[in-house]
Amino acid sequence: MPPVVRRLPAYEPPVGSAGFVIPRPRPRPVWVPVPELLSPPLDAARLLWVVLEVLDGRRAVRLLREVAVPGVAARLGGAVRASATRMVRAPRVCHPSRFVAEVSVTVRREGRVVAVAARVEHRGGRWWFTSFTVLE
Repeated sequence: MPPVVRRLPAYEPPVGSAGFVIPRPRPRPVWVPVPELLSPPLDAARLLWVVLEVLDGRRAVRLLREVAVPGVAARLGGAVRASATRMVRAPRVCHPSRFVAEVSVTVRREGRVVAVAARVEHRGGRWWFTSFTVLE
C-alpha cells in the first residue's frame, strides 16, 4: 500500500485571538567563574634577604638548606664571598601559578647595582628557592 500524506491540524492559535500569550524569553544561564584560591603568603623580601646575607658571609651557609632546594643550596653555598649588599628597591613578585612565584630585585653590591632573579615554589607548607641568579 502506498504512503498516505495527510494535513496536520493547526497547533498554534491565530495571532489575534484572546487566548494567545506571548511567551517570555527564558533567562540564559550565566557562567560564573570559580574564584581562584589565593597563593599562600610569601614574604619575598625576607626570603631574599636571608640568601643575600649568606652570600655576603654574614650568615651561616647552613641556612640555605632551610630556604632552597638541595641543588640550589649547594650552588649558592659555593658562591659565598665577603661583601656588603643592600636592597635598592622592594622586590617585585609575579605569580605564574598559585604555588609558584618569580621574584626580582635590584641590589647594591660592592659599589655596583645588580639584579637578582629567583623562582620560589610552595612545597610542604613552605616557600623554597628552586632557582636563584645574581645578574652581574
